Amino acid sequence: MDSCGLLALTLFLFTLSCQFLVIKSDEALIQNLCHKTPEPVLCADCLHLDPGSKDADGRGVALITVRCAESDAEQVYNFTFNLWQKTPKSDVALYNTLDTCSIQFLVAHDSFRGATVALEKGVLNWRGAAMDQLTSQVSPYLNRCLDLFKKQPQLPLPNTILIGTEAVNQGIAVSLGILKNIPDKLTLS
Repeated sequence: MDSCGLLALTLFLFTLSCQFLVIKSDEALIQNLCHKTPEPVLCADCLHLDPGSKDADGRGVALITVRCAESDAEQVYNFTFNLWQKTPKSDVALYNTLDTCSIQFLVAHDSFRGATVALEKGVLNWRGAAMDQLTSQVSPYLNRCLDLFKKQPQLPLPNTILIGTEAVNQGIAVSLGILKNIPDKLTLS
């Protein structure tokens, strides 16, 4: 093999090995950040479902986790809205509670937009803006439905609403854990 061929082979092998190093370091970033959240398995599962997580910086990883929680919020809203539509109007208390719950879940879902915009655009203090949106806008609306059922213990709380709300709360906790623990050196802006 001539020197040009050897050089080309060396460069090819070096490039190939660098790709494996990047994959390992990205997986290490995911594992490192996820282990700093209250739900590391949920965090890793969310990130592994999105192929973009392999190339994401810290802000991108946070955005992916916010989108996972947002998706769960959409599912809870859809379930609650459909249940409300199927509830007879003659069951006034349940009908009205589910109506209010579906509205609250819709507002919670739509409130994720502020966090995603802050993360997508990298607005000034994007980390604080996203955290504030999740804690002061999304969470309160999300949890109002459970509060309504607690105030009316005679009403049966649908298990899917309870589980769905908890799933979104866990997703928010994961996102907050990521946002709090992203080293500044891992963000592109």
